[in-house]
Amino acid sequence: MRLRIHQVGEIVGIALLLASTAVQLFYLEPLKREIEMRLIAFNIQQSAQIQLRAAYENQIGLLKVMNAPADQISAAEAQRAKVFAQYKTSDADIADIVMAKEDVEGYMEIIVIVLFALGSFLAGLGRLVEFQTAARLQRE
Repeated sequence: MRLRIHQVGEIVGIALLLASTAVQLFYLEPLKREIEMRLIAFNIQQSAQIQLRAAYENQIGLLKVMNAPADQISAAEAQRAKVFAQYKTSDADIADIVMAKEDVEGYMEIIVIVLFALGSFLAGLGRLVEFQTAARLQRE
């Protein structure tokens, strides 16, 4: 049995539909979940940063009120600076990763839409030609 060109187009269209679904399921959805998890981690980190900032400010304020030695106050300030330096590095890392992956996600969504549209068009066109051929054969 030999396939006609419209049947080949229909098969290619169905393959493109399946490819767009596969990209959606196996790449885009896990990517979206990863971005969401990183954003959640970022939000938790930001909350912890605010709480730590308040705790260090309270500690330093109490040390000053209690007339603690200057070396204790400076040690607390140095510890605060050390902790917030780590947060700045991780903030930048998370932001860079999320921003890079969101671009990829956008491009992949466009590819999925194009694959789906092209596949639907080819499959529909193949069906249309098949129906027209069947109608023509019935008239004859």
